[in-house]
Amino acid sequence: MMNLLVFLIFTLTLSAIAGSKLAETIPYPFYDVQENQGNKVMVVNNGVSALELRLQMIRRAQKNIEVEYFIYDMDLAGKIFSRELVAAAKRGVKVRILVDKSLAVFRLDPFYATELMKYGIEVKYYNNAPIYALSTVQFRNHRKLLSIDDTEAITGGRNIAEDYFDMSHEFNFNDRDIYLTGPLAKTMRESFDHFFEHKMSVEPKLPKKHENDPDRASKWDARAEKARLFLEESPEELLARSQLAEKGIPVLENLKMYDCPIATFSTDAPGASFKQRIQEKFLDKFRFLRQTLAEKTLETDKAFTLSSPYLIHNKRTRKIMGHLLENKVDINVYTNSLYSTDAVYVAANLYLYLKSWAKRGIKIFLHDGKFVNEGPALTPEAEKARWGTHDKSQVFEASTHSEIMIGTYNIDNRSNFYNTEMAVFCRGNDELSAEVKGSIFRRMNKGIKVLPDGSAVDSDGKAMSVYGASKNKVLFMKLITLPSWLLNFLL
Repeated sequence: MMNLLVFLIFTLTLSAIAGSKLAETIPYPFYDVQENQGNKVMVVNNGVSALELRLQMIRRAQKNIEVEYFIYDMDLAGKIFSRELVAAAKRGVKVRILVDKSLAVFRLDPFYATELMKYGIEVKYYNNAPIYALSTVQFRNHRKLLSIDDTEAITGGRNIAEDYFDMSHEFNFNDRDIYLTGPLAKTMRESFDHFFEHKMSVEPKLPKKHENDPDRASKWDARAEKARLFLEESPEELLARSQLAEKGIPVLENLKMYDCPIATFSTDAPGASFKQRIQEKFLDKFRFLRQTLAEKTLETDKAFTLSSPYLIHNKRTRKIMGHLLENKVDINVYTNSLYSTDAVYVAANLYLYLKSWAKRGIKIFLHDGKFVNEGPALTPEAEKARWGTHDKSQVFEASTHSEIMIGTYNIDNRSNFYNTEMAVFCRGNDELSAEVKGSIFRRMNKGIKVLPDGSAVDSDGKAMSVYGASKNKVLFMKLITLPSWLLNFLL
């Protein structure tokens, strides 16, 4: 009885949020709704074409380029992207780069940043707190944005690294971007300004060279030379550029630009600390995207389709799902299997509750680790690699409308409480909604289907392990299940 009462109170609270005008409670540019303002969007599923599109956008830039990513790797994709930014800076375009300084994935160190800055490119790091600052270090900038001249922008799941653009011979991500043209692009750029100018964003500083220590000085010189060479042309880069154009341009030419009758941009605010995190008004002051998602989900009364690489429910998301089930909403979920995930500790939490979710009527599909052909990978070797899903998309189907969301938000506690996220929503174009849902379902139907009893079948209907992984990997996951469960508030 008490649980039911809590649920009803929670549902009424969310209904009150949904009934309010978020524009009156969320400051611009963290939330903006534009109706019939000429915004157009295009969905980009294929990684090769996604990188080629970014290069084309940078070449079109005349005034300003804003670059914001959680991961910015110094691999071949990073080299191609960086050299395109340098070319833009050389022709007088103002280029600003903001990269999160999460030590686990940070690659654009001060040596590389210094080389970029030599061309007039501004570089900043978001949240450079040391690892011993256990609370502050948790708050990461997980946003992903390329903005051009306040007229076009792209966001979605992709970072700047080979595995997000179908280039790696070892592991790649099936992902999704949304490309936008129109006045909402300016809103997205203005949100970048708030992050770039925030006190948590700092300029890179080269480490001291220690001229009196020959060994340390030699290592310093080697790092500086490696960074300098990174921005020089190479045969490998020229070949990859040719392959990107050859394979990516035909895919882009067949993609459709859709009118977006009601376009919404929603993002979280920069800043926050662990002390603020535990305060009652934390979500109201910093986590604006959650409020937007609550509104969209509560308006859904027919079908809800969700794609997220990581799936860890907390008290809030469980109750939202419960609300949908109570209202007979058809729920379809797509996420990684143990085999396809790049985060076994997240899978350990997922498999604790997978059977109970399936039993309640949620239709769950798991990626099987194979290449899903929505356009070619860069090479045949890349197609043969292990693949995971990294797509963060949602489709809301209500009696009165359909709406899609594509952005950076995962269904996990990091995205709910610690990471700043962003997303673009488009309402009122049923053809667009059908395309996004169709792509998610094509990926679903090629993977592992979880049955109501917790067992699983492959795309041909044959029984298989719900883990899709080796016995050793399953054993390892089970060994870390308890610590993963205890720490799931940080996952």
